[in-house]
Amino acid sequence: MATNIKEITRNMAKQLLNQISKISDKLVMMEITDHFEIMKELGKGSYGKVQMGKHKHSDQIVAIKMLAKEKTQLDNFLLEYCMALTLSCHPHIIQTHEIVFHTRRDFVFVQEVAAAGNLHSIITPKVGMQEDLVKRCVPQIASALEFMHHSGMVHRDLKPDNILLMDAECHRIKLADFGFTRLQETPVPSLSLYKPYTAPELCCLRKGEHLSLHPSLDVWAFGILIFIALTGCFPWHGAVGCDQKYKEFAWWQVKRDRTESPEKWKPISVEARGMLWEMLAIKASDRCSPSDILKYMHLRWKVDGPSREIV
Repeated sequence: MATNIKEITRNMAKQLLNQISKISDKLVMMEITDHFEIMKELGKGSYGKVQMGKHKHSDQIVAIKMLAKEKTQLDNFLLEYCMALTLSCHPHIIQTHEIVFHTRRDFVFVQEVAAAGNLHSIITPKVGMQEDLVKRCVPQIASALEFMHHSGMVHRDLKPDNILLMDAECHRIKLADFGFTRLQETPVPSLSLYKPYTAPELCCLRKGEHLSLHPSLDVWAFGILIFIALTGCFPWHGAVGCDQKYKEFAWWQVKRDRTESPEKWKPISVEARGMLWEMLAIKASDRCSPSDILKYMHLRWKVDGPSREIV
């Protein structure tokens, strides 16, 4: 399997380089308002913003992603666009249109718009979501990650903000934002700041050390996302020894006693807890895969209602 992934990653690298080269040669400069009527702002970040727009000729409503040139290198912009375009054939990954250009200030590409916002917008703080809604979301996200990983990529920024809702009841949701996505085995450096989504093997890197990207990093972040969706809060601030909540969780895993769960985990149903146990294994090689998650959802944590047993 490892050899196969190496070959897939090499082939994907060649494909992306070829796409980047072709698009770079043809990238045109124009103003957004030449072709689109801006309707409203959908989101904003440190690198740019996303606007909702209507195409002046077709009347199609789209999301226009704008990345500031002063903060974004052309190669990184084209890599994000080409990865998004390559992945957009999957039903649970946001569709990217073949519209890419630049303005005086921004690099721009166009995607489908999510009518119901993102997952973060429907998670009630300190409460979470109805478990049936979470169960509806999990297999869709797992399917998208499975496709990404089989394509040789790691998302690296899985969080509720990057799960877009096509309807308010989560019957169709889509994974988005590939700005941090890279090919598997790409070396990444140690971090100066930890996030709750960051896996322990990345948190424990020392300055100057690197880690080869692996799909298990996404599985860890996915587990944290599910915890947040179920409870409305983070399980810990960071997967480091000085974080008391993380220490309690790590000790729970070391003891391998699933019945004596830490306090923050007790409101979560037995079925959900069993899956999170496998997703948040401290050792990366012990974590389950998106394929395993899909099997678990089919066999144990079904959409037709969980056991409400709490231990």
